[in-house]
Amino acid sequence: MTYLLLIILTYFMVAANRRLLGIPGFFYYNCVRPFLKLAYRDKVNRVEEVYYWDMAEAVGEKAQWAILPSYVLAADLLPQMELWVHITAFCLVHYLWWGVLAFQQVKKYIPQTPALRPRTTPARAQQA
Repeated sequence: MTYLLLIILTYFMVAANRRLLGIPGFFYYNCVRPFLKLAYRDKVNRVEEVYYWDMAEAVGEKAQWAILPSYVLAADLLPQMELWVHITAFCLVHYLWWGVLAFQQVKKYIPQTPALRPRTTPARAQQA
């Protein structure tokens, strides 16, 4: 019964995410943005200026795979628990996975962001 409820709830959330601007990761990515801003500060804003939609889409596609380990933990590894414990464990594992994926995306795009690339000095300035 728990599996069935979790599957229905999850796919309802996935459908809602796809409806929001047509990007499956819009909800996933925006839920973890406050933690990204704590870790990366201003770099997140500069990366998002260029790669926001790419990062949100990548996080959304990959975050949907977190459903499987979340189900296993919530329904199989926590036997004989209350329903709210299963739901809380499922949501926690799923949310943590969103955060891991979002951190990977920001870390991936920092070197590619024009505003964050290291500045090179002109050859004439080096000779002087």
